[in-house]
Amino acid sequence: MTLFLKESADCYHLLPSNLLDNQNHFQPKTYEFQLHDPKGISHGYRHWYHLRPGISLLVDDYTLNENLVIETSQGQASTCLELSFILLGKNSYEKVFAGQNALFLYEDSGERGWIELQAQEKLLKFDIHIEYSLFQSFITNQIDLLPVSLRDAIKNDDRRELDYLQISRTTPRMQTVLRQILNCPYQGLTKQLYLEGKLLELMALRLEDTHSTVPLNSNTTLKPEQIDSIYQAREIVINNFSNPPSLLALARQVNLNDCTLKKGFQQIFGTTVFGYLHDYRMERAKELLLEANAVNKVARTVGYSSHSAFMSAFRKKFGVNPSVYSRKNSV
Repeated sequence: MTLFLKESADCYHLLPSNLLDNQNHFQPKTYEFQLHDPKGISHGYRHWYHLRPGISLLVDDYTLNENLVIETSQGQASTCLELSFILLGKNSYEKVFAGQNALFLYEDSGERGWIELQAQEKLLKFDIHIEYSLFQSFITNQIDLLPVSLRDAIKNDDRRELDYLQISRTTPRMQTVLRQILNCPYQGLTKQLYLEGKLLELMALRLEDTHSTVPLNSNTTLKPEQIDSIYQAREIVINNFSNPPSLLALARQVNLNDCTLKKGFQQIFGTTVFGYLHDYRMERAKELLLEANAVNKVARTVGYSSHSAFMSAFRKKFGVNPSVYSRKNSV
């Protein structure tokens, strides 16, 4: 059996919830499309947050026991830049997995369409949509500073043939911003401006990363189930970043030998397990310092028992002592 979700039929204005206000302040135009499973097993939703003309945020959050087909509603034709992050699960339709993101530039016909998602334990997907006309206003007279592949797609005069896709790794810095968006602490107009700023920050980080990133290795000898296990290992590391398992224990948890885990992790994420963990800890430390937490507390939170070792690692990573960073940047 296949489940169906129709935006036109299952849509209603979203009531104040995770990303919205609990007061009658200004709110972005927001909709929810709720999944209804007659068996009561699969569940989830699609949230659209239209922050202002030209910028919107889409969150898909599903637990699927069966395949799901989403019928998208009819809209206006436009050229769009889309940045899609997979936080949990995988998007088999576009071959993007947890820990990856995809940058698209495409022509949206505005007609009704279909998206099929495969049955899986959990999918959490986070998409930023920026209309190309608005993106152009950001890059006026600076198009030559964009990555070559994106620049060539933009310069394509035939909009009908416009089709740009690049899949890349989601860096710890991007992870930090994603978490800040999903846990936005503000309300009203402040919330709208905060979310807009964070969406643009994510786009900036992605474009910056495009200059230096090595394309994901499509010639990898890893089997699909091994790739899934390596992404599972990454999630275990992130969820236990303050007290992570040893490499051998991690390999056992995901049913790989340690050699396959080490080599596969390097292939997929471009760094070692320890290197990824270190970068994630440092980005998390920056976030905590911005919240005016004491340096000692931050060190313990991110897994350092030695205050001096944390200070040395932070200084080596960012070129400044954590106490100085906190004093200059915390609100």
